[in-house]
Amino acid sequence: IQTLQGVIKNLRKSDLGSGHCFLIFGEQLEENEAFYEYPDGRISIERLNKNNIDIPRELVRVLTAPETKALRKRNAIIR
Repeated sequence: IQTLQGVIKNLRKSDLGSGHCFLIFGEQLEENEAFYEYPDGRISIERLNKNNIDIPRELVRVLTAPETKALRKRNAIIR
């Protein structure tokens, strides 16, 4: 498990460091939704839109600061 956690931690660091978002799955979300963490620290819930190839995701909402903190704690994400 530690090896897997290390791989995920490095992937997250690489993605965010390259200016890309990092996908975080959440069991509490609707089907086709996921959390996306951005390099600026914000986390949003986005829904996959299979009907729009140009913009494949739709913003559902941006998490509040307390929600972001709770998600990071729940998923052991240290910023």
